[in-house]
Amino acid sequence: MSLSAPTGVSAPRANISGYKLRNVPNMSPEVMQLFSKLLGGTSGVGIDQGLKSQQGLAAGDEDAFKRLEAPAYTAFNKQLGNIGSRFAGVGALDSSAFQNATSGAAQSFAENLGAQRHGIQEGALDRLLGLSDRLLSQKPYDSFLEKKRSGFDTAGDISSLLAKILPLFL
Repeated sequence: MSLSAPTGVSAPRANISGYKLRNVPNMSPEVMQLFSKLLGGTSGVGIDQGLKSQQGLAAGDEDAFKRLEAPAYTAFNKQLGNIGSRFAGVGALDSSAFQNATSGAAQSFAENLGAQRHGIQEGALDRLLGLSDRLLSQKPYDSFLEKKRSGFDTAGDISSLLAKILPLFL
């Protein structure tokens, strides 16, 4: 997931004469740093690897599924061994019943594995979309336009100056 880092500007642009754009952060510096890492696609605290893993699962990465499915294949091979032992004990390895039992087990295994793979893929996609939704709905800054001060603002500056100086003379 490579998105650009947040600019913090989600309000009007400061192209209005006599005004400048001001941004007030809504997040602490630590949260903003984490937000920038997540949204910017930079690595940190295992986040990048986790996102890549979820992306791989959502995209159907065969290597990722092989690692996840390895225990299921081991269990299936054990099940086939048990079926073989059961039929070998009665000398029926050449029978159609043995062939039906093994093909039925293989078909059931394939259906279950396919359903699990689909569920894992959907879950990874849901997690990625949920994370994207949460990140994109964040508002790191409140932005507003502030009137530019030009020189000495007589009314505002005089009252502020008097409020500071008068207590010294009283």
